[in-house]
Amino acid sequence: MTTTAPLPWLRRAPETPGGSPAPGPLMIVVGGVPGAGKSTLLARIADDVPGAVVLDPDRYRRGFARRLPSWVPYATYRWAVHTLHAVATLLHLLRGPRSTAPLLVHDTATRERRRETLGLVARLRGWDPVLVAVDVSLAEALDGQLDRGRVVRPEGFVRHWERWTAQRSALAAVDGGPRGPWSGVYLMARCDALRQVRELARRRAVVTA
Repeated sequence: MTTTAPLPWLRRAPETPGGSPAPGPLMIVVGGVPGAGKSTLLARIADDVPGAVVLDPDRYRRGFARRLPSWVPYATYRWAVHTLHAVATLLHLLRGPRSTAPLLVHDTATRERRRETLGLVARLRGWDPVLVAVDVSLAEALDGQLDRGRVVRPEGFVRHWERWTAQRSALAAVDGGPRGPWSGVYLMARCDALRQVRELARRRAVVTA
């Protein structure tokens, strides 16, 4: 089931016994299969939450598109877009927080080993990692790709979808709680995700147990 009520992790955590330091700034990974609406959500957050750092491969895609002839297909430079995004994400994580502003990262989060490594590196470098997985149906994901004008190759999308369906039940089982390196794992419908992530980023809330 998806989360519809205000999330418990939006409450401010009480000070820990002994005055131990609070968790670091939030690193929110917005995950979901291609077409789930991750870039749309992150663009809205960038507009609505001043100071939030948003890492989205769509930024690099737009940069290439402005500089290349219009007849050059995105497929020819997709690898460069995703490589630049991966490098930028790793550099931000390794550098660690420079302020209390949240860091929001676009990732499909369908590759379990990569997803857990992302959360672990973030935690080791002083971030407080949270995973928000946008849950959409197969039809919604395909329609989302058509709406954005970029359709993932069928074999690539099938791999994402198969990984996602295999992992979805495990993520749903811990919805709202910690899992592995993550302070919280949240599975929610696209219609709820923008409101919840925006509220979290604005309030700079701390995840509670």
